[in-house]
Amino acid sequence: MFTIGIIGRPNVGKSTLFNRLAGKKIAIVDDMPGVTRDRIEYVTDWAGHRFAIVDTAGFDLKEELLKKEMQNQFRHTLNEADFFILMTDGTEGVHPLDEIVIDLLRQTGKPYQLVVNKIDNDSKENLMYDFYRMGVDSIISISASHGRNVDALLDEIVTHIPEDHDKTDPYEGRIKLIVTGRPNVGKSSMINKWLGQDRLIVTPIPGTTRDAVDTFFEYQDTKYVLIDTAGIRKKKIMFKDKIEKYGYHRWEDAVERADIAVCVIDSDEGLTERDVKVIADNWEAGRPVILVANKWDLIENKDEKAKEFYKDIDYKLQFLNNPSIIYTSTITGKNIFKVFDAAKALYDEYSKRIPTHQLQAILEEAVMRHQPPVVGNRRVKFYFITQVSTRPPEFVIFVNYPDGVHFSYQRFIVNIIRSHYKFDGVPIRIHFRKRGESNNTPIAEY
Repeated sequence: MFTIGIIGRPNVGKSTLFNRLAGKKIAIVDDMPGVTRDRIEYVTDWAGHRFAIVDTAGFDLKEELLKKEMQNQFRHTLNEADFFILMTDGTEGVHPLDEIVIDLLRQTGKPYQLVVNKIDNDSKENLMYDFYRMGVDSIISISASHGRNVDALLDEIVTHIPEDHDKTDPYEGRIKLIVTGRPNVGKSSMINKWLGQDRLIVTPIPGTTRDAVDTFFEYQDTKYVLIDTAGIRKKKIMFKDKIEKYGYHRWEDAVERADIAVCVIDSDEGLTERDVKVIADNWEAGRPVILVANKWDLIENKDEKAKEFYKDIDYKLQFLNNPSIIYTSTITGKNIFKVFDAAKALYDEYSKRIPTHQLQAILEEAVMRHQPPVVGNRRVKFYFITQVSTRPPEFVIFVNYPDGVHFSYQRFIVNIIRSHYKFDGVPIRIHFRKRGESNNTPIAEY
């Protein structure tokens, strides 16, 4: 797919423009320089043309470890994108870093458009003339925050898109895996190991990843979207820092659009309270969970540690149904690709649909094996069951008295469904409704 990189020095409005072109808030935006770290991609369209946009870290020359990693991501974008939007700040004039970036662009030989941002109204138009000394023929002045002239920029961009470019939506037909967990457990390292390249920034600094970053990947003829996310700490701690707060909300959005959660745990630290909370949040959102015990190479007595894990899972994660657990090392690469075998099997279970007549037979079996309760002076009667959706599998049972169905009987029915059709590792949602009732009744989830 035709890819457009948004590049420039820090704090010129790249992420604001990215969100404007995407039509939604995807990249974290803040006045503090250096908020964007990893490359963030999104597929959008304009005037019948579909293309990908890439937000990048601001180009800088500082020597800190994190800055160096961010510049590696910038250079990857120079290699991979087909067209560039070079963002500058009209209120500050031409900056030495602007001139370095445009020289790097010229070395690629790829087309680009110089954009002067923060021109909020006609009275500021004269600010853009200083930028002609950068040796360009065309400049477009915009206000990314207000949307001024962004349509003119898009009109110019689509003139550079070849008619025969690939228009396929890269998300279509892909299994979306969110890689999640506490900070510094190896989430980004694992994705980089899968990809065989440093696609995501990895440092020993906890909280390096802030945005939810999507990467397209294929393994054994199955296509995936790998979603790297910020490390999740206690909400009251994360919400003290507004950037971490944004990262938490991006994580919530990523959980909602994912199919399966790959929850990474630090093997040496074991299953912590925070791990349990992250896993539970994914499960309650209707996402199957794969447990990945990373840094397994650091464990000396592996048999004892594995027994401890299984004991903790049985005690702390009773809500999971027969979960997969994989012991991995992102240093050696041990077992990391077993995650995809587990994901494929889970996705098949997650997508399974049971014919109504077979479900009806299961409901009749449940009633025969265990009579529904009597509530007050009337017995609960079950009339009909149907599966209304997949991913996650969701069932509706019509009864005469929904409030009379105790949670233990709800679980009994779910267990019978599982005994016939498994749904191993997959949360099942079940509704009880009175005939003719609306769809906004509470959901029980198992």
